[in-house]
Amino acid sequence: MSSNAWQGRRVRGAGRGLVTGTVVAAWILAAAAWAQPADWPHPSAMSFDPVDFEPLEPRREVLDNGLVVYLAEDPELPLVQGTAYVDAPALFDPPDKTGLSAFTANLLREGGAGGRAPDELNEELEFLGAQVEASADDALASVSFSALQDNVDEVLPIWRDVLVAPDFAPERVEVQRQRQLESIRRVADQPVQLAVREFQARVAEGHPAGAYPTEATIQNITREDLRAFHQAYYAPSSTVLAVTGDFDADQMLARLERVFGDWTHQAEPPPELPTFDPDPEAKVYLAQKDVQQSVLIVGTPAMPAYDAPYTAFTAANHVLGAGGFTSRLFQEIRSRRGLAYATGSVLTQGFEVPGVFLAYAFTRADATAQTLQLLLDELRRMHREGPSPDELARSVETLVNQSLFRDTSVAARTERTARVELLGLPADYFERHLDRLRSLTPEEAREAVRNVYDPKDLVILVLGDEQSFDLPLDDFGPVERIEVE
Repeated sequence: MSSNAWQGRRVRGAGRGLVTGTVVAAWILAAAAWAQPADWPHPSAMSFDPVDFEPLEPRREVLDNGLVVYLAEDPELPLVQGTAYVDAPALFDPPDKTGLSAFTANLLREGGAGGRAPDELNEELEFLGAQVEASADDALASVSFSALQDNVDEVLPIWRDVLVAPDFAPERVEVQRQRQLESIRRVADQPVQLAVREFQARVAEGHPAGAYPTEATIQNITREDLRAFHQAYYAPSSTVLAVTGDFDADQMLARLERVFGDWTHQAEPPPELPTFDPDPEAKVYLAQKDVQQSVLIVGTPAMPAYDAPYTAFTAANHVLGAGGFTSRLFQEIRSRRGLAYATGSVLTQGFEVPGVFLAYAFTRADATAQTLQLLLDELRRMHREGPSPDELARSVETLVNQSLFRDTSVAARTERTARVELLGLPADYFERHLDRLRSLTPEEAREAVRNVYDPKDLVILVLGDEQSFDLPLDDFGPVERIEVE
């Protein structure tokens, strides 16, 4: 990779680049849990008729206060649902208060809003047969609602208050704090989540993208911090609405104008971020833990999502390990050698900073070094040769066909369109991604691999019981032992 570092000023509307250990671990565990039935034919031997799908394009409007709204009518059921996406990611957390963005989002709904006590809010929504929920992930915060069409006029003001006027009831702040602390403690009992967290902290060391909440940072968050974070980053200019369901679009637009029209707050400029180093030090890290299986992770920062190199590397990574049981890693390490009950690779999406590429395997402790060597061998082979023409053709066909099932509902399409705007992506980013896939050559895929990683400069993390390893990790380079909480 180039040694040019990502600069610290944040582009308005971009999201966090490196997803949390919890999210990546969920992807890995989902892949591990699935196994091909023995009587299924190989995918390359299967054929299907082409599918043509033209998704509905939602209507874009801007309220008088600058709030962007995407609307789509869907009269199939007498329901209305909506989501407000807010540019308030974890990248904005102060270093000594990591976890503040998620803490804030979780309390929007649970801490009462608009002068309604938490129990009062619960009772009102239950009476209306409606739901209002709030959450946050690495890229965005969101506040959503779902209501019967007949009750939408009563639910919209509640949705607005949860988003715009949360009360952060003091007693609920402490309840949420204990939940956050318990979640942090549970990571210590989840080897995959723990390993991914520690790996990510090394590939983004010194940057908020590599930070994770600890007991100390959660204990350091006050109710005043929650209110200040909300005041700073929740505003019409940093929010996009997606509303779908059984309504007339013109009438719904008028409703939204009435409900949100007095929200004229201005967001503060995003914080100045440190420079992101895309070339972390190549090193072997050992997270000692008394477990029977080892978690192996090898990788590096990659590139921002949906540019040309991202498209090419997506296809190569599908061949390497993201393609499931047809991938090289699965075939070599699990099918042929029987050394791992799960193995594969992941490429995460990055918008502000690079995404991360990692290859992984879970294996028994006494096969740790042997499995790690196989992981590295396959990474070297992909770097040296790239995917073959047949492998690339199958990968592209699979990825293009999968795209047809990304957003098959009106709500999913509208919500994705809203997120795309807030993340600062071009409206046709995905169509261009598919066009580049269809024209991709093996040479372009191989070049993308070589731009992402050098086999000699990878971060290696092993979580397991060193006393049970088949060979010492020093055989792979200098080892740094890390304490895991």
